[in-house]
Amino acid sequence: MKMLALRVRAYPSDLNPIGTVFGGWIMAKMDKAASIAVEEVIYGTAVTVAVSNLHFIKPVKNGDIVTIYTTIKKIGTTSIHIYVEADVRCRQSHEETHVTNATFTFVTVNQKGEKTPIRSLLRDDIHDEISALL
Repeated sequence: MKMLALRVRAYPSDLNPIGTVFGGWIMAKMDKAASIAVEEVIYGTAVTVAVSNLHFIKPVKNGDIVTIYTTIKKIGTTSIHIYVEADVRCRQSHEETHVTNATFTFVTVNQKGEKTPIRSLLRDDIHDEISALL
């Protein structure tokens, strides 16, 4: 189930010397959005352990509004895989375009930082689409 997770505007302090946002800036926003999606599955702590297939398709410029969507793709014993997509609405033209995507993998951990089974942290109110992934 694709969900709106985050919306943010790019500002001058987010830009590199050629006037587009730093890749790390948008990647950090995508990671935050993915962490919000993880909270749809568990009560507890999960940490990012991998980012795969990150593709920067088009640049993001000053004033653009970045909208980030997440889809929970897979739930393992201790891992959750979140597909993250970012779209941009151009400040000047108001055109919307897809700018980047990636898969973020999180692992559930206890207070000592040790992997812990997802089933012990499951929310009581998870959506049917998420239950089907278990």
